[in-house]
Amino acid sequence: MIILLTIQYVSPRRRRSQNCREKMDQSASMVFTGTVEKIYRSRSATYRGVVKVKRVVKGDTSFADNTVIVEGFGDPNICHSDVRERDTRIFLVSLLDNGHLRLNSSVVRVTVSNLDKAVAGRGKGKS
Repeated sequence: MIILLTIQYVSPRRRRSQNCREKMDQSASMVFTGTVEKIYRSRSATYRGVVKVKRVVKGDTSFADNTVIVEGFGDPNICHSDVRERDTRIFLVSLLDNGHLRLNSSVVRVTVSNLDKAVAGRGKGKS
């Protein structure tokens, strides 16, 4: 007698994106477009990456055209937080005490519509 079992595997990355209803987090202290240059994975679920900042939409404009370290990629609590090297995205981050930046919400594709939303939210989130 042969018994066949079907096991459906759903990767954690797919599960997050299917259940995601997250919107751009307007509480981010800094919003910028940039390109991921290097990724540093660790044993934990989250990892960090080196990002070349292109345009600062909200926050300290001195970061423009500089390279920064962003922590919090791969966070299971953030819907779309996985990136690859050479990805160009909109990043919503907060500045940490160590000078690194921490991801606040999903990384967002660079489109005219998404840039308009990021610019429109520039003044919101701080009381």
